[in-house]
Amino acid sequence: MDDLLTTKQLQELLQVDRITIYRMLGDGRLSGFKVGGQWRFSRQEIEAWLQRRQKKGDRAAAAVMPVGPGNSLQALPLSCVDAIQGVCAEALDIATVTVNLDGSPLTGISNSCDFCNQILSTDKGRERCAAAWKRGSGGQAYVCHAGLLCVSARIEVGGRPVAMTAGCQFVVQTGNGDGMEWQSNLPRLAAELGLPEGNLRSAANTVHLFSAEKLARISHLLRRVAGTFSELGQERLNLVSRLQHIAEVSKI
Repeated sequence: MDDLLTTKQLQELLQVDRITIYRMLGDGRLSGFKVGGQWRFSRQEIEAWLQRRQKKGDRAAAAVMPVGPGNSLQALPLSCVDAIQGVCAEALDIATVTVNLDGSPLTGISNSCDFCNQILSTDKGRERCAAAWKRGSGGQAYVCHAGLLCVSARIEVGGRPVAMTAGCQFVVQTGNGDGMEWQSNLPRLAAELGLPEGNLRSAANTVHLFSAEKLARISHLLRRVAGTFSELGQERLNLVSRLQHIAEVSKI
C-alpha cells in the first residue's frame, strides 16, 4: 500500500516550510488530497516527481553545486543585484557597480557618466577602475585614479566577504574650493590612457558635484544596499542547500 505523507512529513522530506508546500500545491507543482480536512501526499508520487525533475536536469531540484565557503559568490542572484543597483544609481544620481573582491565587475555599470565611459573604453582605464574598486570595502569615500570619489561596501555570504558594491563617478565640494580641482589632472590622465584631452574636458561636466551631506547619504545607503545583497545571497545559499537535500533524497 502506498504510504501517505502529512504536510509536516513532506516539509521534512523537502526541507521547505509549510507556506512553500501550499504554494507548490497552488501552482500545480505538487498534488495531494484532503482527508478530514488535512492534506495527504503519496510518498510514491513525491519520490517519482523528484526523480523526474532530476532526470530532466532541472537546475533547482538537481543542483549539484556543493554548498560551502568556496562558492558563496555563486549564491548571489546577479540579475537581481544588477536591477537593484540600477535603482540605487538613479536615486542617488551616481554610478554603481558590483565587483568581485579583486575589483573585476560582476555586473554592468549602472548610470555611468560620459566622462567615465571614455575612460572605460580603454584597457588601461578598465584596469585602473578595477584597482580602484578593489580598494574599498568599509563604506568610506576614497579618491580613484581619475581624481573622482568612490564608496564601496562589502557583501558577505556564508559568513565571508564575497563581493563589493561601489558607488562612484562624483566629486564633493569642499570649503576650500569649488570641487573642480580634480580637473587639473586631465592632461596627465588623457596622456596615460591615450585619450584626446579635449574630449575628456568636454565630458567633465557630466561628473556630478555633491555636498558633504550628500556624500554621507551615499555612504549610508550603499551600505544598506550591500547588506540587502548579503541577505539575498544568504537566502539563496540556504535554498540551494535545501534543494541539494532534495536532489540527494531523490537518489535513494
